[in-house]
Amino acid sequence: MTFRDRIGAFFTGRAKAIFDRQSTSELVNTWSFSFDGEKNLGEMGQARNYLMNYPMLRVRSWQAYVESEIAQIVLNKQTTWVIGEGLKLRAEPATVVLEQEGVSGFNREPFNDEIEARFGLYSESKRADWNGRKNLNQLAAMAHKSAIIGGDVLVILRVVKGQVKIQLIDGQNISTPFNKLSENIKDGVECDENGRVVAYHVKTGNLDWKRITAVDKKSGMTMAYMVYGSELRIGSYRGMPLIGTVLETLKKLERYKEATVGAAEEVAKVAYQAVHTPASSGENPLQKSFAKAFSSDGSGYDDIPLTDNGKYLNDVVAATNNKSFINNPIGAEIKTLKNDNPLYFKDFYSVNIDLVCAAIGLPPEVAMSAYNSNFSASHAARGDWSHALNVTRNDFSSQFYQPIYNLYLHLAILTNKIQAPQYLTAMAKGNYDIVESYQKARWIGVSMPHIDPFKVVKAEREKLGEKGKDIPLTTVEAATEEVGGGDSDSNLEQFSEELGTAKSLGLISNEAASPLDAQDNAQ
Repeated sequence: MTFRDRIGAFFTGRAKAIFDRQSTSELVNTWSFSFDGEKNLGEMGQARNYLMNYPMLRVRSWQAYVESEIAQIVLNKQTTWVIGEGLKLRAEPATVVLEQEGVSGFNREPFNDEIEARFGLYSESKRADWNGRKNLNQLAAMAHKSAIIGGDVLVILRVVKGQVKIQLIDGQNISTPFNKLSENIKDGVECDENGRVVAYHVKTGNLDWKRITAVDKKSGMTMAYMVYGSELRIGSYRGMPLIGTVLETLKKLERYKEATVGAAEEVAKVAYQAVHTPASSGENPLQKSFAKAFSSDGSGYDDIPLTDNGKYLNDVVAATNNKSFINNPIGAEIKTLKNDNPLYFKDFYSVNIDLVCAAIGLPPEVAMSAYNSNFSASHAARGDWSHALNVTRNDFSSQFYQPIYNLYLHLAILTNKIQAPQYLTAMAKGNYDIVESYQKARWIGVSMPHIDPFKVVKAEREKLGEKGKDIPLTTVEAATEEVGGGDSDSNLEQFSEELGTAKSLGLISNEAASPLDAQDNAQ
């Protein structure tokens, strides 16, 4: 193949013959061409490289949320399950790493109890909100909802009198200033030469923007960051709405639903029609049965319709209310087009709802609260959703909660409210192994309940065999988290107090002996 042929094949996409001499000295005719995913020319249509129009995507997504009950149901259910009443902190400092880094005198359990209690109190207080309207958990739900609908939301952290204040900025307010179009700013996000985010530009007026620094230069703490609904690809600095790929489907479903319901309504308005043959007189067959709107006999009962012969309407069964009657001309007949849409409405609508739910990773059973499948199917759906729920929570907590907790912990250590040996020294020296060991935490929410907990526990117990029959499968804390029963430590303290009160009132007369006491008595 000549150079000219190669250029022609590159630009035209036509296959060119290449003769390749193999070991058998035979000439084998082969074809070589550029593969772009299309096997037959024209089958896949024009290839498109989508450039995200984030402002318009955001507008259309919020429009769908307002106009489409499907979008509102699935997105609200997503936030309800992922966030619920808020995710709870479970501090898990990496003690092994701390020991390897030479940190001595660290007691993990008091550290966990103290920081969890303080941060739990802070999470339920409105002092966390810059505007003083919501607590941290409510802000988390708002951030999650705004991110999955609008694509992204900016979180700004401020320190006011030693307290962490949180401000949420809708993504529509983040844009590139007109006078800085030539700088390294992409859709309102400013980056350095390495691609790190250094600032966000918030539009405050028609031609006014405010630059928000992402990282505090003095402390190195993250002070502004974005929470994303969905990130398209590497190099994207803005988020994409979670329902971006099904916006057109949702709109068509709305039009289909309105057309089907409207057609059914119009058909229901026409109750009867009179069809006259050419030999008929054309007289209205129900003329004698029509009720008069008002009485004319001076009886004073003008509000009760009368028939032509003076009887009240309730004595006549031939009249209908709020229905149309059509008296056709002689030889004419009105026929409606056959419309089977109502018959197939449920099937068509349900299938598309399933596709919308699948696009955002939410099982249709969970979205519609319809658990009608058998045990095996429901168990599989529950397991799939539990896994997706954990992944989604981990992603959101790392985006939203973790930077807030890092700053809160930093201030608590600075003010000596929390004891963390060598933390401040590690911060000054840039030893992030120690810093991140103290910051390590996980975030828990309400678990998806088991359909049949007894079957699950029995199956796990069988796996342990005879030797493991006495090994506990859970802890009080884990069991409390599983059923969403609050805080295990608080429950134990409250139960202890209630038990003592019951004893003092004589409500408990004979306590059951423990197995160890029974064993000692037997010996």
